[in-house]
Amino acid sequence: MDRSGRGVRNYIICIATLVGLVISSACSVKEDRSPCSCLLMFGMTCPDKVRTETAEIQITSGEGFMWSERIDLSEAEGSVYTPRADLHIRAWTGYGELEVGQGILIPSGQDCPRVYMHDSDVRPDGECFRTDVILRKNHCVMTLLVVGDGRINADLRLKGNVAGYDAVGNPYPGDFDFLLTDGGLSEGYTAVLPRQTDASLMLVIDDGVGNHREFALGRYIVASGYDWTAEDLGDVTVTLDYAQTEIRLVIGGWESIYRYDVEI
Repeated sequence: MDRSGRGVRNYIICIATLVGLVISSACSVKEDRSPCSCLLMFGMTCPDKVRTETAEIQITSGEGFMWSERIDLSEAEGSVYTPRADLHIRAWTGYGELEVGQGILIPSGQDCPRVYMHDSDVRPDGECFRTDVILRKNHCVMTLLVVGDGRINADLRLKGNVAGYDAVGNPYPGDFDFLLTDGGLSEGYTAVLPRQTDASLMLVIDDGVGNHREFALGRYIVASGYDWTAEDLGDVTVTLDYAQTEIRLVIGGWESIYRYDVEI
């Protein structure tokens, strides 16, 4: 056989072998896509009927990424490109004018706004990642009904040691002092309470002429089975039988009576 032809054939085999090695190498080595962004998709829901049409959502990372948006709750769907890193998702509604920085502080003399909150950590993996953002009811509407004519000729105050929420929605320690609002004979007195961390909430009755009584309302609420650690806080109805010096707590149909040896 002609030597020149053999050389051409060997040259072609060599080139084919090199091409095969390159293709094989490309298939066997995975590309590091960790620096790539991820399309983070989220659905925002609320288990309760929120008295607002929008909610705020904020997504941040320890590497400096930050994104925030106001979401229409009637649609409650959104997406954003984020780094493939540990992300912190925070959402809320109901703060009103009480928003302070990234938390909320309840001014003395006011009750808690009707806040709904979400706080979670996620790490997107892949080109697309979906997560649920659930706004949890982080307040308790307390209604106090008085047996008799529905009114007491005295101030009714609530005192506690939770004064708001911190940046991630945890109860913030501080003085809570609120004069209960008289809603009339049928509606009674109302107050919106922040999530409690213990049973220290007190009901203070003061007629202004020296008659001062304190009831360990927080202890009675806890004894009734109410759960301050629930994801969504329930509401509380407290019935106060003033004449018989007793408090009857009614919570979701459950009822318990606490009697006292004092006279008011």
